[in-house]
Amino acid sequence: MKRYGLGEAMEFPIPQWILVAFGYLLALVMSLRVVMQRREPTATLAWVLGMVLLPYIGVVAYVVFGRRRLVRQVRKRQAQSNLIEPKLEQHLADITNVEHTPLEEMPTREQSVLIQLTSRIGCRRQTRGNRVELLVDADQTYQAMEEAIAEARDHVHFQFYVYNDDDTGRRFRDLLTRKAKEGVAVRVLVDGVGSFGLESFMQPLVAAGGHFASFLPVGKFRRWHPNLRNHRKLVVVDGRVGFTGGVNIGDEYTGRQKRTGAWRDTHLRVEGTATAHLQEIFAEDWHFATGREPSEQGWFPHVSPCGAARVHIVASGPDTDTQPLQRIFFSAVTLAKERVYLTTPYFVPDQAMAVALETAALRGLDVRLLLPHRSDAPLVLYAGRSYYDELLQAGVRIFEYQRGFLHAKTMLVDRQWATVGSANMDVRSFRLNFEVNAMVYGPHLPDQLARVFRRDLRLSREVTLEEVKAKSLTQRAAESFARILSPVL
Repeated sequence: MKRYGLGEAMEFPIPQWILVAFGYLLALVMSLRVVMQRREPTATLAWVLGMVLLPYIGVVAYVVFGRRRLVRQVRKRQAQSNLIEPKLEQHLADITNVEHTPLEEMPTREQSVLIQLTSRIGCRRQTRGNRVELLVDADQTYQAMEEAIAEARDHVHFQFYVYNDDDTGRRFRDLLTRKAKEGVAVRVLVDGVGSFGLESFMQPLVAAGGHFASFLPVGKFRRWHPNLRNHRKLVVVDGRVGFTGGVNIGDEYTGRQKRTGAWRDTHLRVEGTATAHLQEIFAEDWHFATGREPSEQGWFPHVSPCGAARVHIVASGPDTDTQPLQRIFFSAVTLAKERVYLTTPYFVPDQAMAVALETAALRGLDVRLLLPHRSDAPLVLYAGRSYYDELLQAGVRIFEYQRGFLHAKTMLVDRQWATVGSANMDVRSFRLNFEVNAMVYGPHLPDQLARVFRRDLRLSREVTLEEVKAKSLTQRAAESFARILSPVL
């Protein structure tokens, strides 16, 4: 090994110095970009440290995973939404103005607060006169959707994040193809990443006169990005019956794949005026994906009251800065008086949501979390478990589901409010993905969800503070590392 004297300069190739200097200059520029985005301080710090410590790797990771917005695409979507909004407003003008029905209960003070808040930040009014049916797991959901589609006379709008090329996917494709041959307008919209490569699979539907499109598809001349994904799952039949929740289209949801076992999921069937807002969300997404505006009168037929449920349909996505779902969930927990039951497959709460849950438990409320014991995203699972310690100390009860994979996304507060939808309790659902949730007021759905929740608890194992404190150093280190990454997951 060569030794250098005091007056002798150490040899180091200039190109390497240039490479190092350029890397840190690039990291500095990108760090300034992250800071200017005004993210949460924890997320900002995580990205800046990553780029400073590992300039090239950190910058590449940020470009691929960290850009919260694809500015051009978001602006394009905003512009297109603004273009068709007047037409949608005209369609919706008379549909959601339903008078008080005899069976409908007047909202409580807490419900009135949530209704007002949701209307202001969710950009849609509450709808009345709805019938809401709870669907537990994929088998019930698929059967209800197939029955509704089979009776379609005007159109079927079918939108999912994941649509698999398997037996379940073929079953729905063939049903939709048959309806297209009967003259029903069939439109299928899938996410370009979650349902990658379905074009040839959907050819029988297109040949029968149906329509198929991908939301921000991955292509040779298109820039791929894992964020800005459309995570919504919704179906609208004839503008009168709608479905939304957590179930996608695939064999794994029925437990036909041994790797994951049965998937525990929850969906809703909605009939009544709320369907118009599900249709509105589909229309915006369809217009963005295809450029075609909703012009047929049949998209928004007049719907008479058919039930007593008050329903808010709330859409969220990276094209808004209000983060409506996060704020609504937070407010619902802070208004709770008796209980909060939360079910989610991906639990990575931000500080505000974690504090809200802890505070509710400290106030003496019955706060329970139902989370998966195993996950298809181990890093997210470990990050979620890093929050167990402080939640348990505050009195929150945590249960891990043991039978199959928990994929349901629900929350109920007292007997006053419940939500079912596509959004997980994590940063990605609140800020990065396009999501849709149904908020239902009144005791009927919360009571139903509470019964299902308690049934699921019997198939779960309660996590204790003692076992959390007894974790090995390796387990704690893995969870702590995952938690550091949680703001950017």
